[in-house]
Amino acid sequence: MAFIKNYGEFIERVNELGFMPLSDILPGLPSLAAETRKEAWHTGDFDTDPWCWKDKAAEEKQLAFGCILGGHKGFVSPGMYPYFYACCRPEETMEERWRQGVVSPEVKELWKLFETKTLLNTSDIRREAGVGKKGGSKVDRAIVELQKHYYITVAGNRRKIGKSGEPYGWPANVYDRVADWAPAGWLDKCADLEKAEAGCYIIDTGLKMGNNLKEADLRKVLAIR
Repeated sequence: MAFIKNYGEFIERVNELGFMPLSDILPGLPSLAAETRKEAWHTGDFDTDPWCWKDKAAEEKQLAFGCILGGHKGFVSPGMYPYFYACCRPEETMEERWRQGVVSPEVKELWKLFETKTLLNTSDIRREAGVGKKGGSKVDRAIVELQKHYYITVAGNRRKIGKSGEPYGWPANVYDRVADWAPAGWLDKCADLEKAEAGCYIIDTGLKMGNNLKEADLRKVLAIR
């Protein structure tokens, strides 16, 4: 197998496949981890380091990135994005889902925050929610849940800013509402797609790209009924 060597090849590969997990979430399903050399990771080179590609692709809006493959981290191409959105974004409003008992208080409150503010990183979200590290796990799960259902998506990353005005620490993901982040044309087909139809198209795409995959396993890992 030829390994992906640089950012341009990575973008081409995801566009060719339609979607790609960041890590190995299902044997036989192509992933970025499996298609790159281990020694290429975490070098800090934005052209050759796969760890840098995820944030660059999201910031440049070349690909969608986040916990958008059944809650797993991965990438979706522009051509496949309307299918994932139509399949994964609930048809009911958040308030309706809350009354049905299918969302947690943290998910409901986090979406309420994103309805009024945007481009928030994890620190921003925890501060707005009034929680520290102790209550952070519930907030983190809510962030994943909103990505999984295509309410929010990764829009890049940024470091914290100290009192001196200088950045410090590791970069943290910045999240935006999908409706605001998605480039023109990405969501145009969604209105014409039925949820089941979109899900079948995603599964068919995954089965074609994979090696000896079972439909039931793929549906389970991508959270597609």
